[in-house]
Formats: sequence, C-alpha cells, structure tokens
Amino acid sequence: MPIRCMAIAAAVFLLFSCQRSAPQIDELKWRLLYRDTGVNRYEELAIFVRASDRDGSEDLEQLTVSAGNTGLIWRFNSDEWIRDIDVREEEDGWIGLPAIIHLEGFSLPEELYTLTLKDRTGESHEITFRPDPNRPRLVEISWPKARIENKILLLEGPYKEGTLIFRNKDFSFNQVLEAINGIAIDVQGSAYWWELWIPLPERASGFRLGPFLLRAEEGEAPS
Repeated sequence: MPIRCMAIAAAVFLLFSCQRSAPQIDELKWRLLYRDTGVNRYEELAIFVRASDRDGSEDLEQLTVSAGNTGLIWRFNSDEWIRDIDVREEEDGWIGLPAIIHLEGFSLPEELYTLTLKDRTGESHEITFRPDPNRPRLVEISWPKARIENKILLLEGPYKEGTLIFRNKDFSFNQVLEAINGIAIDVQGSAYWWELWIPLPERASGFRLGPFLLRAEEGEAPS
C-alpha cells in the first residue's frame, strides 16, 4: 500500500507540474485616434495593455488584434511591445502596441475588434472592443493645428488644450506635459520630437498630431 500511495502521489505531482497557467489581460485601454502627421491624415488605434501570467512575465509572447471577419490581423511579438510609455495617472506594468492602421485605406473597419494574448505554451486570453460606428469621418472633422514657435505652443482650432509628449531622437519616451494654447515650452535634455494628443469628450477617441521636430536639425519624422 505505501508503494501504491507513493506512485499515486508521484502521478498527481507530475500532472500538476505539467500544467501551465494561461496568460491574463488584466486591463485594456484603447483609443481611436485621428492622426495628422503634417503630411497625411488617417485613423489609428492606440492600445495599452496590462497583462500577467502566473508562469512569469517572460512567458508572455504575442498580442494579436483582429478586425471582425475582415481578415485584417495585426500581430506583435513581445520584442515589439512598447514598454517605455507614459499612461497618465496609472501605476507601472503597462505595455503599448505600435500604432494600428489600415494600410489599404485611411479609415479603420467598422467591426468588433478582438485582442488576443498568447504565451509561449500556446495558452491564450482574449477580450473584445468596438469603436463607435457613428464617429465623425475624416472629412467631417474640424482638425486642430499645432506648432511650437519661439518655445511657445500655438494651438489653432476648436480645442485649446492637450497633452504634449516629447520623445528622444530614437523615438523613445522622454517626458510629458499637460499644455494649453500659449504655454511656454522649456524642454531640457535629449528631447528631439514632439507630438500633441487631444482627447475628445467621449474619451474613446481623440487627435494625435505629429511627431514633429523639436530641434532645428535635419531629420525625418517616424510614422
């Protein structure tokens, strides 16, 4: 009997040791942005995720975004996730995805979007969200315009405040500043690009203007 009990205990231990935990999307923040690069205007999705896995954060492998049954799928492996982000008034542990855009058009599809998190063992967790299908179209919008001139932010249009994000030359995060029209800008250090985010009242959409050069050096703005 003792030998049999030991065998059963060993089998149970082996069973549980082989089980792996599924990853978890603990929180999702997303925003549909009206993007103006100074050259083109289009819609993009900004997605921020806080995720966990009881097997360790290094087990998280891939985030996938799909748009209904359109066949449009955006896949981002863990080495593509943006970890040096600033999520306002939130604790650490957030990751961001590169901008999600429709490469064949300027507007994103009117679909239910699915965000799927996978780990290295193939376990997954998914969550869905849907942008407002009745949102204003690109040609219907009163677009704001912004520029920094003589270290002063000049904002034209129906919106008079927003969030200035400064980035280094490699486009990594530098610092953030809540700004209103006419505010003096005194950015120290290695800040090289700037962009302005303006949330719309419904909070699930907004504008993203830029990035634009902050320093008077030759360069080409990243997308």
